[in-house]
Amino acid sequence: MVASDTGRLGIIKRAKFVSAPPIIRYRDVRPAICAYLSDDVRSVNPLISAELKFQQQSDDPSFSSLMQDDAKKSIEVLHSIQQMNNKVSAFTFRPMQKDQPKLSISEVEVSVVGDLFVHAVVKKIPHVGIGVLRFNQGEADTEAAIKKREEMGRYVATVAQRHLTQNIKPNLPISNKLCMSIDIQHGDIFCAPDANARRMADIENACRFIKAMWPSITQ
Repeated sequence: MVASDTGRLGIIKRAKFVSAPPIIRYRDVRPAICAYLSDDVRSVNPLISAELKFQQQSDDPSFSSLMQDDAKKSIEVLHSIQQMNNKVSAFTFRPMQKDQPKLSISEVEVSVVGDLFVHAVVKKIPHVGIGVLRFNQGEADTEAAIKKREEMGRYVATVAQRHLTQNIKPNLPISNKLCMSIDIQHGDIFCAPDANARRMADIENACRFIKAMWPSITQ
């Protein structure tokens, strides 16, 4: 959604001709963060246990350099989520099921996996949303980089809101303010805007572009 035209074609090509990654970044840190946020008293025990594991892995020469680097960066993520305590304290989190259906947008299947249900009382009525953990390594703090990161976060939250509404269908009313992209390294939470018709139109148009371009993409 925020890539250049050339960048979009590259994204489609990489999606069509998938190569197995040497490792899946931050795969092992996600469960620890979900356990921490889902605990109403926010015990740091899951984070401490995970950090000890990552510290051992980062020092163990039997692991590849990529896995050691991932372990070091995962420790940074564990520290970052603790620094977000004030921002997440207003919400109650609960884990979501791992097996979630794909979201169909303009005849394109989009893989959206929510990490957490997000609960809060809105106008004296319990509401629910969805939380997606995002691990963004970009460290640029220029105005353009910050704006791009914000746009990415809001698009992710908007797609997550649609996923929750169409696929999960919770029993509680859904609040856009509780549908969030949690950018842990930068300590930011981006919520789905209440007026998100334009963003959904952008997403639908992007999916139409993918559908149209897919047959012509070659290696």
